[in-house]
Amino acid sequence: MWTEKYRPETLSEFKGSRKEVEEVKQWIEGWEKGDQALLLHGPPGCGKTALVHSLANELDRELFETNASEARRKGDVKDKLEQAVKQRSFTGKDKLILVDEVDGMGRSDRGGRKVINRLLKETKFPLILTANDPYASGMKSLRNKAKEVELGNVHTNSVAARLREICEREGIEYDDEAVKSIAQRADGDLRSAINDLESLATDSLKAEDVKDLGYRETERDIFEALKIVFKSTSASTASDATEGVEEDYGKVFGWIRENVPKEYKREGDLSRAYDNLSEADVFRGRMQKRQDWSLLKYVYGLMTVGVSLSKEEKYSGWTSYSYPSTIKKMGRSKAARNKRDAIGKKVGKKLHLSISEASDTIPFLNLLFQKEEWKEELVRKLELDEKEVDYIEDF
Repeated sequence: MWTEKYRPETLSEFKGSRKEVEEVKQWIEGWEKGDQALLLHGPPGCGKTALVHSLANELDRELFETNASEARRKGDVKDKLEQAVKQRSFTGKDKLILVDEVDGMGRSDRGGRKVINRLLKETKFPLILTANDPYASGMKSLRNKAKEVELGNVHTNSVAARLREICEREGIEYDDEAVKSIAQRADGDLRSAINDLESLATDSLKAEDVKDLGYRETERDIFEALKIVFKSTSASTASDATEGVEEDYGKVFGWIRENVPKEYKREGDLSRAYDNLSEADVFRGRMQKRQDWSLLKYVYGLMTVGVSLSKEEKYSGWTSYSYPSTIKKMGRSKAARNKRDAIGKKVGKKLHLSISEASDTIPFLNLLFQKEEWKEELVRKLELDEKEVDYIEDF
């Protein structure tokens, strides 16, 4: 994936706030045992993790990295960090410890933050924490023990400059207006801009290729996940596509199934993709029947990696992904039942009937509504609103 391929390796390649970059560099160089940790925070895609990687290379430090949001219990954090903060590196280099996304522990943490708080005192190496939101639930204790540095959104000109560099290195002929448009739509999120460029680029990039891209949310959502599954050709990239997506596995399955034919146009690609989705559905059924949640990894693997690698080559251009029709129908059905019950309640109140019995009168009301004077009288006496009237007339 281009966000990994073109992750900056030196500070000269890093696009972002120069003042803050120098502040973090000086903090690392001047750190002594017992000093505070550093809390690096800012919006998604502003370069927090990339900056730490660049500094590790620049200062010739061995980087130990872990992601706190992936921890599910106290032991996960303890096992990963305890030895890293105390033992010197095998190479003899100084170490730099990075704990990414500490604000993401809120929903699943069972003591992980307490472990981090303790290790802040015990670490023999500079320890950097990153967060999107430094004021998230449970972050106060970490803020109190760390020096804070905030990175802002990457300037649009800097985003555009990086996109041009990538186009040139990939041998892509590009219209400068197209590059500027991607940069503007990313709204300071360099990572998302690079993802958009990768999804659109073939041998050339023209302004018309970008026009339907649409303004994006900076946080990854289901549309971002779909784009990664359908546009990537890497198993590891596709496997990570659903990280951070709030939808459960059933809804993700529905989204992918709905949009496969929108993306894949070649018959063989479609056939292979549906074969993988079929296998995923088999595992899903077994998992639910046996309550064996260890099978969930196969469901996710088949519907993300399996579908992604079903294509012979990446499809170029932008695809308009749509909401799953099954979920739409369920929503419409539920809305219709709610209207039906609301009408039944009003009719039942007047005729002293149950809601179920009163709802059965709706076909009769539909006939009565054919005469305008009867309709007006019934609407007034039953106190029907406009949507309920429409429901009866369309019944």
